[in-house]
Amino acid sequence: MSFSVPRRLADSDCMEGFTCGIPAIDGWLSKHARSSFKRGTAVVYVSFDELGRLAGFYTLSAHSIDRGSISGWLARNSPEQVPTILLGMLGVSVDHKREGLGKQLLLDAYHRARLSAETIGARALAVDPLDEARGFYQGFGFEQVAGSDKLFARF
Repeated sequence: MSFSVPRRLADSDCMEGFTCGIPAIDGWLSKHARSSFKRGTAVVYVSFDELGRLAGFYTLSAHSIDRGSISGWLARNSPEQVPTILLGMLGVSVDHKREGLGKQLLLDAYHRARLSAETIGARALAVDPLDEARGFYQGFGFEQVAGSDKLFARF
């Protein structure tokens, strides 16, 4: 199956029927995605399958981590609030699990975040994964934020 290149969520996009099987992610998408975008707290990127159904999505937001709550590379030579970009949500429809879409979405998110970091300054892409997703992110080189449950990928 092929998927569309991720793009910003549009008002006309249909999200009905989407489920990734994780209630916290499904609930956020249905209840908060559009309002978060309108409030400027998260940008939602979506990808559709060949039938035009929402196949997956992710969100990016400006973020910071209190330097006093972490240690290691991310904290070293950083201001009090370490600038990062947050990958807040990432979900793939249960209809498309294990088809490579999660990887495609993660790589797209990393690329967009890295380009943004070159413009505004940020040290890393951070994620606060659910336990079942931790191994997924670590498989792509995300490292533990020392002193935190978060993971990060360096730019």
